This record gives sequence, structure tokens and C-alpha cells, in this order.
Amino acid sequence: MLAQMAPHVDASGQQQVLLSIAVLIFGLLIAGGSMVVMLKRERGWGPQSTQLVGITLVVTAGLFLVTAGYSQDQIAPMIGLLGTIAGYLLGRGSNKAGAP
Repeated sequence: MLAQMAPHVDASGQQQVLLSIAVLIFGLLIAGGSMVVMLKRERGWGPQSTQLVGITLVVTAGLFLVTAGYSQDQIAPMIGLLGTIAGYLLGRGSNKAGAP
């Protein structure tokens, strides 16, 4: 089936495509599962839930870029952006005690 969709892709390319799809499915399952768990706790959706799902999606996106076979020059700006997003998500609510 995969060979019919992209006949010009060789065996290692097909392996990259399958691995990339597996990484995306795994990340979506983890993010979706964590959303279900957070909502079943009956605490609602809060900042910690957003951080958990956001970090999961950032890590999944980074893994996808690596497994998709992009070169270092192609993924460096995107990894920088993903790092910025992760830093924002993790640092957004951590300074509550020191705020005046």
C-alpha cells in the first residue's frame, strides 16, 4: 500500500515514512490519553494540563522531525522554536511564590 502511494521511495525511505507515522501516532495517543486522564479526575482543564499536553506535543514534533530524515540545517530553526515553546510552557507558572 505504501509503495503504491509513493512509488519513487526506496526501502529506507519507506522505513522513514513508517517510523514517522508511528511517532506521530504514539505522540497523539499519549497526548489524548493524558487529556482523558486529566478530564476524568474531575478537576477540569488547568495550567498543569496545558503544560503536560503541550510538552508532549513539542517532544513529539521534535521526534517527528528527526525521524522524517530532515538534515541538521533544515531542522535547527524548528528545534529552536520548539525549545522556546517548551520553555514558555514550563516557566509560565513557576514564579508564583516570588511575585509581589
